[in-house]
Amino acid sequence: MRAASRTVGAARKVPAAAPEKSRPAAPAPEKLTGKTGLTSLNRLHCFEVVVEESGFKRATARLHITQPALSYQMKHLEEELGVQLFLRKPGGVSLTDAGRLLYAHVQRVSAVVRRAEQAVKDLPAVGEVRIGTVNSIGTYFLPQVLAAMNERHRGTVPILYRARSDDHIEALLANQVDLAILADPRIDKRLRYETLFGERVSLVSGRSHPFFGVPTVRPGQLETAPMVSLSPRTPTGSLVQKYLERLGVRVEPVVSTEDILTVKRMVEMGIGAGFLPDMVVARELVTRSNPEGSLYRSEIDPPLEREIVLVTWDEIPASRAVAAFVEEVRRLSSTWADARVKSNG
Repeated sequence: MRAASRTVGAARKVPAAAPEKSRPAAPAPEKLTGKTGLTSLNRLHCFEVVVEESGFKRATARLHITQPALSYQMKHLEEELGVQLFLRKPGGVSLTDAGRLLYAHVQRVSAVVRRAEQAVKDLPAVGEVRIGTVNSIGTYFLPQVLAAMNERHRGTVPILYRARSDDHIEALLANQVDLAILADPRIDKRLRYETLFGERVSLVSGRSHPFFGVPTVRPGQLETAPMVSLSPRTPTGSLVQKYLERLGVRVEPVVSTEDILTVKRMVEMGIGAGFLPDMVVARELVTRSNPEGSLYRSEIDPPLEREIVLVTWDEIPASRAVAAFVEEVRRLSSTWADARVKSNG
């Protein structure tokens, strides 16, 4: 039985494996002949300009490229399409039948591109705009910008943050605000600085102060007069302090504070004279049209000015809402200097 069993076992044959179906060979990579059937909008634009200018020479001036570069683009376009587009003649070029057909389609493509570009430009400004600023700018300049934004771009939501100037630079670097409008801010090479306008920082006094009604004050008179001042920890206060140092004047203020509105109020009360930006005091100044004003501006030589600066990221593109806000800031800044009170007259 064992032998038979071995015989039977020996007689079994393992079924032959079915012949493996051959896998289709991977297609050979196509040779890059340039005939892809696709081309770039830029190349089509070059073709359109060549046709409109009736030749390569005038087209190069319009496109601001060299003639060899333009010839290369057109040769590449013909290779891509597998047809001849131009008949080149001594006096210029003319189109083949294929060139005329392509030109008709390119005109339609150009029209679609122009409509697309306009649609993007007309995209409504929607979303938050986080603005960092200081008290004087936030109180006297920005409300006009905010009113214009509300009228022209109702979809925007401006959010105003007030703090010290250096804090806003750090907030901008940390992406906590989208832009900052500051007076004489410190410089950081990672940011972009654009001067919007300059304004005077004037010596002003209240009605009970000895300087009230005095057209011109000599620097030396500041040392014996009661004065109030912005803290030198603020950019404008620091600007005033350096200005007085250049004049060789040492002033001991009765009160010093970081709040510009507090300084203004103390000046109005006659506690002391002070240096304040024009935007802060313009409405209260004595002028021909406002003879009952509570503040008088005395001239001092040389005059002191500060710069109002827009600070943004240099490379990061702004949202449409931020871009619209910046446009309004620039527009109002261009007329702000004309609206300032120039003198007591």
